[in-house]
Amino acid sequence: MVELATRWDQSSTNPETRKQAQEKAVQLERDGKRVREDSMRGLVRRREEEEGEGSGLGGDRVGTGGGKRKKKNQAAKNIDNILVEFTEGIKSDKEELKEIERKQEEKHEDLMRGILGLTEEIREQSEMRSHDAYLEREARKDELVLILEALRKDNEI
Repeated sequence: MVELATRWDQSSTNPETRKQAQEKAVQLERDGKRVREDSMRGLVRRREEEEGEGSGLGGDRVGTGGGKRKKKNQAAKNIDNILVEFTEGIKSDKEELKEIERKQEEKHEDLMRGILGLTEEIREQSEMRSHDAYLEREARKDELVLILEALRKDNEI
């Protein structure tokens, strides 16, 4: 009914009536949200109390805080267990990381040894080619000297 009246006022041609109707609609929306939130909180509390009774001392409600305290202690234990597992996981991850770093260092050293070996082989090949070229030049010189000596003997020079 209120909603119908509000909608009627919103369709009014009077700007003041329209403004009041919009403010009323906004207030109704806020009130509705507040009622929903309060009812949900009540449901959650009831469920927690029911769960507390079910895990309590056979429904005997001597101390209402006992069930909650057990749940909190259990939750704390669960958190402690999770933290222990987490720290153990971190330790194993660190060990794994160290092992990976060690293997990478070994690979790096192997690569460096391989590069140095190839560099040495290239240097040796280069020296051999240089030496071969030197020997070829010397052989040509010797050949030219022999030709010159033969020409001198024949008095052609």
